Amino acid sequence: MRDTKIEGGTVAQENVTSLAGLELVKAKGEIEQFIYSCSHTLRAPLKSIAGLVHLLKSNTNNPEIDPKFFLESIEKTCSKMELLLDDFEQFLSNSRQRVVAHPVEVRAVVDEVLQDFQDVVHAERIQVSVTCDQPVPLYTDNNRFRVILTHLISNAIHFRNNEREQMEVRIQVKVFPSFCTVQVRDNGMGIEDQVRPHIFDLFYRGSMQSTGSGVGLYIVKEVLHKMKGSITVRSLEGKGSTFLISIPNLMP
Repeated sequence: MRDTKIEGGTVAQENVTSLAGLELVKAKGEIEQFIYSCSHTLRAPLKSIAGLVHLLKSNTNNPEIDPKFFLESIEKTCSKMELLLDDFEQFLSNSRQRVVAHPVEVRAVVDEVLQDFQDVVHAERIQVSVTCDQPVPLYTDNNRFRVILTHLISNAIHFRNNEREQMEVRIQVKVFPSFCTVQVRDNGMGIEDQVRPHIFDLFYRGSMQSTGSGVGLYIVKEVLHKMKGSITVRSLEGKGSTFLISIPNLMP
């Protein structure tokens, strides 16, 4: 009996080690693919900046060349590259760090995230409403929770419909003893049927209005996978979109 137990324990341990090894191989492959994709994506804006600098240097005495236009173009390109690098850091952090659960005050986190978008919300007169129902404590990874909210809210604001009389973004959070749901709903551009299956793909941009890196929703998907959460999306072109996520409440 003693030998059987030892053998059984050894087999179980080997299985756990094997699974851990497979997870490491998978994570390494994903990181390598992401780094390669980022490197490839950064080459275009770098070449664009180099081209603009060359034109400026070659036409210093040309009155038809407006240096301000070229400098503004370089500034915009640098901003896009900075956003991509931010996304890159978020991806690496999510891949390498384990989920650490702490008590989270949901409304405070939502308000902090919204503060980063106050300029565009006021400038575009977007009506943002927040409902937080938290009758029990929420234990989750605060940094990952913030990343998810940031990308979903940014997405809702960015793909607004400027032709609407009133643009809206509605955020609803409900905390239960075993899980938490977050719904981000907008009345913006909506998503075309043929585009919807690909919105979580890396570097996918399915709209002419998309000026981002095409990484945000991919990161949301990867973060939720790490947290053992889920995400669904409902959308109608020209009507708006609703993203609904669910994450475990790791309350002890």
